[in-house]
Amino acid sequence: MNRKTVAFVAIAALGLSSVPATLTAQAPTPAAAPSFSSTSAGPTVSSSAVGIRRAPAASAAAPAAEARLGAGRNVALIVVGGAALIIGAVIGGTAGVLIAVTGAAIGLYGLYNFIQ
Repeated sequence: MNRKTVAFVAIAALGLSSVPATLTAQAPTPAAAPSFSSTSAGPTVSSSAVGIRRAPAASAAAPAAEARLGAGRNVALIVVGGAALIIGAVIGGTAGVLIAVTGAAIGLYGLYNFIQ
């Protein structure tokens, strides 16, 4: 078999295997029974207010977050430092060494703060 025949068979097999997935995506869904609510269908006084309104107060107090969950900045420093370390190694030369050393310092500073 030549290369064109193998490619054609592979594309045809892929196309035929993906047809059921695309057909189920476009299948009609069964119609739901209409639900009637007690609220009015027309305009209301509360929806006619223009501008900023005070949000209703939450009934339950939000749970207190743990102190360790606020590690976003420290993790970001670690990631940026690691990326600068890799980029400095790829660049090479004196400039690459300076970028790598700076990235290592940033990453270690973020790690130090993360551990604390």
